[in-house]
Amino acid sequence: MIFVSLVIIALGTTNVCSSSNVPNIILLVVDDLGIGDIGCFGNTSLPTPNIDSLCRDGAKLEHHLSSATLCTPSRAALLTGRYAIRMGMTGVENTPPVLMYAAGRAGLPQNETTFAKIAKSKGYTTGAVGKWHLGLNEKIWGDQEHGPLGHGFDYFYGIPFTLVDGFEMNTNILRVKESLAGTELCVILFCLIPLRFFVGRKTFFSIIVLTMLISWFFLEHFFFTRTNWWQRSFFMEKFLNSFVMENNEVVEKPINLETLADKLIDKSLAFIESAVARNEPFLLYHAFAHVHTPLATDPRHKGKSVHGPYGDTIVEVDHSVGKILEALDKHDIAKNTFVYFTSDHGGDHLQIGTQGGYNGIFRGGKSNGALEGGMRVPGIVRWPAGVQPGVKVGQPTGLMDVLPTISHMIGYDSLVNRLDGLSFLDLLTQDKIAYKRTVFHHCASEIFAIRTALDDGKVYKMILKEPLLNMDGACPGDICPCYGPMVRINEQPLLYDIVEDPTESNEIESSSQIYQEVSKIMIKDLREFREDIETTKMKSQFQEMLKILPMPWLQPYLEK
Repeated sequence: MIFVSLVIIALGTTNVCSSSNVPNIILLVVDDLGIGDIGCFGNTSLPTPNIDSLCRDGAKLEHHLSSATLCTPSRAALLTGRYAIRMGMTGVENTPPVLMYAAGRAGLPQNETTFAKIAKSKGYTTGAVGKWHLGLNEKIWGDQEHGPLGHGFDYFYGIPFTLVDGFEMNTNILRVKESLAGTELCVILFCLIPLRFFVGRKTFFSIIVLTMLISWFFLEHFFFTRTNWWQRSFFMEKFLNSFVMENNEVVEKPINLETLADKLIDKSLAFIESAVARNEPFLLYHAFAHVHTPLATDPRHKGKSVHGPYGDTIVEVDHSVGKILEALDKHDIAKNTFVYFTSDHGGDHLQIGTQGGYNGIFRGGKSNGALEGGMRVPGIVRWPAGVQPGVKVGQPTGLMDVLPTISHMIGYDSLVNRLDGLSFLDLLTQDKIAYKRTVFHHCASEIFAIRTALDDGKVYKMILKEPLLNMDGACPGDICPCYGPMVRINEQPLLYDIVEDPTESNEIESSSQIYQEVSKIMIKDLREFREDIETTKMKSQFQEMLKILPMPWLQPYLEK
């Protein structure tokens, strides 16, 4: 018995010793940030000194890619290292493009391995602060089968959904607009007429009043009977989705938008301090609610930029990054802390003007699954113990590579699910400069573009489908379509040398030798990928109305 106890103590001591050598990990992900919004990626009109310091002191990923051009699929791929289509986290025709309700039952499946699960298995304490948007509960309130606590995080503080415009509106529940826009109320009334032959007058009129009230409520505030059945009124948008959680407790409802960024950063700082006090390596995933609309900041940041409310949110993000970097210096852990900074996808200035992020020289933006603007994002890594200052990585990398990079860095080799991402650790240390890889760019569940990097450093992009654009380069409507008549199928796919032609202005002639050779490689990779996906992917969870729509027993109601 004494011998067994000594062995256990020895093993525990060994684990502590080894854990002291592994790096802490901080992942900073901004929402809807354009690559052209950051100083070290070319912006000269927005002050981002703290983010720029990461560039100066670390590595700049110059060809960094989002795994999708909308929030939910991009974040699913970030956390798992796998395309979101594999886990049913992409839409199909006539479904929502992302998760629409915090109380829905769809979300990140339990059989997916996240970077938090990997880190936790190696002795890390793990925390998620900020935006989640990957589902929450499945059966009962608090099970978090799709939430952070169900996917390897020890601690969560943040918003299970995302920010939307309805959060800043104070619309009244009592209104009559949408319910009179169609014929549904008339049809319901007509169907109730035969009931008069079976019940008395008082009962009949009571049923009429009750039915009309219920019908008015659902027709006014939900769009069940329309093609966009997942949508809701601004009142319901705020009532159902605007709340902040700490682990399994709702701590604020509705969200105070002006104080949100400060609360999130304070929780991240407290998490770091707690981990340091316990002498434990930590992984912190800080997912900013900024710079998604609505653009609310603390009063001290208002008017600090020349770009109005959007620029002010950038200033607040940079301030938050500075607070985290200060904390690392304060606790003397900066040298062996791996800090990664990125955006979940490109900015949205083409669709919403000055309220959206700027994508620099790249065409397209958020939701456009074909053009560079929606998929090229800033990528920065600072890790003084492992990465030299000033490193520039030209090889295509992306959000999907974060999990394999973390696995590589901390020595985890027990992955079961097939990964689509690749570790970029060797690129950071300059042990490798270029290698062959092919990346597939999705719009919902459709492949719109393919990117192939060759061993010689050349990178080509092929566009198979693309949304039709107006004269300003924007898509008609709120977001770019992935299906229907506003999508053009290129019978002869367009091919670009994306390094030499980043604006996608000069197609490679289809009759040229380069086109023939490169397209042959890309089409072969596409065929093999499609064969693999069709046999392994989950059915889209977004097709199931009862998984997308809010379930009453999973919904918090009371203001807090």
